[in-house]
This record gives sequence, C-alpha cells and structure tokens, in this order.
Amino acid sequence: MILDRTLATRGIPGFSNVATIVTNLMNDGMVDTIYNENSSKPRYRVSERGHQLLGQIGKAINPSDIP
Repeated sequence: MILDRTLATRGIPGFSNVATIVTNLMNDGMVDTIYNENSSKPRYRVSERGHQLLGQIGKAINPSDIP
C-alpha cells in the first residue's frame, strides 16, 4: 500500500497496482514469497537474484548522479 501511494504521488505512470508489480518481480525471480503460520497474508522479500541485480545497478550508478 505504501509503495502504491508513493508511486502515485510522484506521478509515475503505470505503477498504480502494487499487486501487479510484486507478481512481476516474483515471476522474474527478484522477490520471494514468505508464508507465515500466524498470518493469512504472505510477506515478500528481495531474493538472492534480486540482491545481485541491485548490487550491479548500485555499482553502475554514479552516486553523484543521485539527487
């Protein structure tokens, strides 16, 4: 819900459905689903593959380019 609001308030087109975003990330292996016996809703976390991609992106981006 927070991601959905943040993207909407920043005017980022096509990102108003968090469920679709998470599903796409899961399908691409970037996010793992974590099921807990104490909750009816699953949790999500960045997968090992997702961490690797984020690391590569972090190395490619010049920190001085980030506002």
